[in-house]
Amino acid sequence: MKKIFILLFVIILTTGCSMYNIVRLDDKTIQEIVDLVLKDKKKRENVSLDGYAYYLPKGFTLSEKRETNSILYYNKSKVYLYVDVVSYYHKAPNVDFTVSQDSYYSRKLDINGLDGYLEITRIDSGYFIEYMYNYAKIEAIINMKDLKVAIADFSTILRSVTYKDTILATLIGENILDYNEEVFNIFRPKREEGSFLEYDESYEDDDKNNVVDEDQLPIDEEIQ
Repeated sequence: MKKIFILLFVIILTTGCSMYNIVRLDDKTIQEIVDLVLKDKKKRENVSLDGYAYYLPKGFTLSEKRETNSILYYNKSKVYLYVDVVSYYHKAPNVDFTVSQDSYYSRKLDINGLDGYLEITRIDSGYFIEYMYNYAKIEAIINMKDLKVAIADFSTILRSVTYKDTILATLIGENILDYNEEVFNIFRPKREEGSFLEYDESYEDDDKNNVVDEDQLPIDEEIQ
């Protein structure tokens, strides 16, 4: 029975259907959700940028995309996605992460040969999430009621990041990409820098005219 449940969970995730009407995530721990999603090796993508692509689940809208980062909206919350193509290209060493006993949840990840970390900190407006995996990182502030669903969706996005080695070799080798913007060290949690994500409470009114309908995202062929 357990195997059937896990299989159903994975099938729903990878087909892009809304799993939340079928699977009760509140019965699963955060660790169980992360393990179930990240251990699935099937890849999909529907957003492509220079040198990499990723899959954006239903419920997300893409507000802004640049060479190495995207701003997403999820249940009216801003979600920041950073993709470190330089570290990937140079095969940077493993994440040096120390689990925090003071955080709501803190865990170093090593799944499918890829490492990272998930740290969740309780703050006044909800939960501050830092989720790094597969040379990409998500930062967001999420309401309590959305926490487990968000973790499942964030896991799906990070797992889906696919790097285009041939393109990156050309772009990085010839310095075509602009890396003069603010540098985000995805390998270190914010607590080590002494500050949290700068959160704009007026997000509900900002950039609404720039939000891209999720149905209009560029869709690529599914990776086999």
